[in-house]
Amino acid sequence: MCPRVRLTLHDGTERDYLLDGPSSCPRPRGPHATYEQRVHLAYVLARQGHDTCWLARFADLPLPAAERVTEAAARADRT
Repeated sequence: MCPRVRLTLHDGTERDYLLDGPSSCPRPRGPHATYEQRVHLAYVLARQGHDTCWLARFADLPLPAAERVTEAAARADRT
């Protein structure tokens, strides 16, 4: 299963977003998994240690979404 996180972006709809890119997760994503380049970018940069507020601005994500992506990146780095 590809890593994913449940987020609400600017459209206000909560959905599951894939954290890895399509080349890393080539299998079918299921009906509720969405690939969004900004979420993937934020995840990669969070794993490199970038700050949550900076990620929200740089990737144009709502702050709560950037926080969830940062938390997922921290969990991934611990495993």
